[in-house]
Amino acid sequence: MVMRSPTGEKERTTEMATAEEPSISYRILRALRGSVQALYRHRRILVTTTRVELRKRYAGSVLGRAWIVLQPTLFLAIYLFVYLVVFRVRFPGYSELDYVIYVFAGLVPYIAFMETLGMATVSIKQNIHLVRNVMLPPDLVPARVVCMALVTQTAGLAIIIVLSGINGTLSVNLLFLPVALLIEAMFLLGLSWAFSAMGVFVPDLGYFVNLMVLLLLFVSPIAFRPEMVPGALRLIVNFNPIYYLTEIFRFSLIDGYGMSPPVLFVAVIGGVMFFALGSIFFRRFRNVLVDYE
Repeated sequence: MVMRSPTGEKERTTEMATAEEPSISYRILRALRGSVQALYRHRRILVTTTRVELRKRYAGSVLGRAWIVLQPTLFLAIYLFVYLVVFRVRFPGYSELDYVIYVFAGLVPYIAFMETLGMATVSIKQNIHLVRNVMLPPDLVPARVVCMALVTQTAGLAIIIVLSGINGTLSVNLLFLPVALLIEAMFLLGLSWAFSAMGVFVPDLGYFVNLMVLLLLFVSPIAFRPEMVPGALRLIVNFNPIYYLTEIFRFSLIDGYGMSPPVLFVAVIGGVMFFALGSIFFRRFRNVLVDYE
């Protein structure tokens, strides 16, 4: 009679479980494929619900959809007043219009980031009736938030392109703009999925997000150059996602603006990683969100 060692059986079981567990790279690729397929499969629902939400947003206002243009314009005016008039910030070789375009090219992705995080944290709670009644797939609720932010962003981009045309600073780099928008969309989708799920479990998350977004407005290189930040504080720029978004947009919209290959590399890899990890996080808790009170 052959006696089997319990320890040996445990080791073999552990080895089999480890071998069957998918690797991190496989899970990331699976999340990327699954999320892209889900967005494409429900693209018509996403477009239709985004249109409805945009109509509802401006339905009760006097100026209506004019706020799509007025909001970024007024935001820019206030920001420029602080830095151009109060602080008197000037760049060597830059005219006032050059500086306006520089700031606006950084504000546009920031405003999309601000709107996405602000709406994503409460998106599932506000639409829980649609999710529970299976009228809207849960994945589409945070994705709709990103679509709304990107639609309103187009008004700001149009203003920058017109100003650049007047200033004579448009270049062939404008062809890179769709790539910049794709990177931004992936980054915002990942954030929206993650924060929408966390917003259900952590009711106070919205307060933290509002403070974080306000802090990023002042520490991000929107109205100043990254090299103006002292060396001891450079980590604030290097680990700031807004920095990489502003760089890829300025490269697209400002003639002669240089962007180093490492910045582009981090922007691309960061966008893909945020998209994949946000999708994994949301899908892990998707079934729990519907029944969570």
